[in-house]
Parts: sequence; structure tokens; C-alpha cells
Amino acid sequence: MIELRKMDEADYTAYETLVTDERVMRYITEHPLTKAEAKRRFASIMEQQRHDRLGSYLVYQDETWIGIGHITRDTRQPFEAELGYMLLPEQWGHGYASSLASRLLELAKEHELTVVTATIDPNHTASKKILTKLGFRSTYLGPIDGLPGEILEKRLGEPS
Repeated sequence: MIELRKMDEADYTAYETLVTDERVMRYITEHPLTKAEAKRRFASIMEQQRHDRLGSYLVYQDETWIGIGHITRDTRQPFEAELGYMLLPEQWGHGYASSLASRLLELAKEHELTVVTATIDPNHTASKKILTKLGFRSTYLGPIDGLPGEILEKRLGEPS
């Protein structure tokens, strides 16, 4: 069973491990982050988490760290959030991403959110398959910050 623990300042090394790995970042930014970029983004994550019970989580399977997932509330639309995840490459293909996405949706429902979005690279067929099985529907396909992008949306309370 997937377990989540909210990230804190002490978890920077785990975050850096993922975002500086070319394989992990291939479908996120198309390249690994530099250490400076990783530090900036991590600081932003920590700041956002100071203001919300939701946020980014270390993900464990049988007490083994396997990645990071997030459910981040939209600051302009408090009942909407974005879902995302990054797993260690050696954990790919075991069904963990599906379990994690389901668990993050449960958190969204527990916090009375009404809409959850996920932004993916449209070429990342595995993530698209996971999200569509959970009831997400494509709402935008095109460039996002100069990269190929697709936004998928799930309205909570609708069947999967």
C-alpha cells in the first residue's frame, strides 16, 4: 500500500535526486534541473506548503521511498488543484503511479476540492493512460511554457 508523508525542508536531497535525473525529467521539463533550479523550485514548494494542508509528499511502498507526489491547490481557485508525481526509474512499471494518483485524488476529495488537473507531456503515454483510467479528460493540447503539453481535468464527484 502506498503511504504518503508531507515533505519538509529535510527532504531536499530526495527531491534533488528526482529532478536532476534525466530519465525522470524527460517528460516534465525535457531536461534535468540544475542544482540551482532544484533549490529554487524546492524553496517555492516549501513556501506554498506553509499556507495549505495539501502539497508535496514523499511516497513510500512497504517503507521504501519510491518517489514524490503532489496535490497542489490553485491559489486563485481554492477548490481546484493540480496533481503530479515523479517516481524513481527503478520503481516504474510496478503500478505505483496508478496507486499514487488514486491516493492523491482521495486527498483532493477529503479536502473538498471539486476539480483536479494534471499537466503532462502528450507523448507520455503511460501517464495519460493512468489519468484517463481515473476519469481525467483532455481539456487542452498544445504548447505550455514552450514545451509540448496537455492538460487533463477531472471533476470530482463524476464517475471514473
